[in-house]
Amino acid sequence: MNWKDKRALVTGGAGFIGMNLVRGLTASGCQVTVLDDFSAAPRANLSGLPVQTIEGSVNEEATFRKLPEIDYVFHLASPSSVILYRKEPQKCYHTTTISWINVLRYAKENGIRKVVYPSSGSVYGRASPPQKETTTPRPTNLYAVAKFSCEQMVEATENPPPVTMLRIFAGYGPGETHKGEIASPVGLFLKSMAANERPIIYGDGSQSRDFIYIDDVVRIMMRAAETSTTGIVNAGTGHTHTFNDVVKMLNKRLNKNIQPQYINKPMNYLEQTLADTSLMKNAFGVSPIS
Repeated sequence: MNWKDKRALVTGGAGFIGMNLVRGLTASGCQVTVLDDFSAAPRANLSGLPVQTIEGSVNEEATFRKLPEIDYVFHLASPSSVILYRKEPQKCYHTTTISWINVLRYAKENGIRKVVYPSSGSVYGRASPPQKETTTPRPTNLYAVAKFSCEQMVEATENPPPVTMLRIFAGYGPGETHKGEIASPVGLFLKSMAANERPIIYGDGSQSRDFIYIDDVVRIMMRAAETSTTGIVNAGTGHTHTFNDVVKMLNKRLNKNIQPQYINKPMNYLEQTLADTSLMKNAFGVSPIS
């Protein structure tokens, strides 16, 4: 699909995934409107990008009446970390679910061509890898429960708009600085090691994740909007790396020899995530290798 002159709304467009998606869309000629309250990420993240910004809350229906005509919606405005859910569970769950209800209603009433929603690979919980879209979710924390609830809302909506829900695995890459302690493991390790500090690993470092680079996430999200595929689709690489492996790779890249600091891991800490990417490859024609 040619994105030139298409009109896209990116809620939470100043965030980690959002700002990278906005760059990808605008580089393709798309007219982008960003809706963000800038409480979790600074407006400066969008500096220099040719976008229209609307400051407001996705929790308020009135906010959506301020929008120009839109063709596609990428809904990224919701808390994106287990840590945030531990600190403010009611607020986080409310924002995640209410904002999604508002987006679905807006999309349905305005004939939006496609809504792309970033769910999470964490909804699988302790399900045996590789995790397929047909695997029964076993969420182990409130963040994953909220994401799964949003998936279920689409199923419970009468005549829902076209929606693709991407179960994104462990995304990482440029643009995480503002996230601080809730950045990805790769981002946290890199920040510590660049400052010659020992990265903190919960457990013995043998736990592994399906890490996917942010550029690949953006490519998948755009393809999700372009195609007729709806429903749940994994967004991962189909490969897994241990936390110890990540530290070794960063040491090599930084030309350092910094050893991790191992501490006790919290309850419900997942040992492994690994996406089955068959559907993603077939539906979107992408094969991330990051």
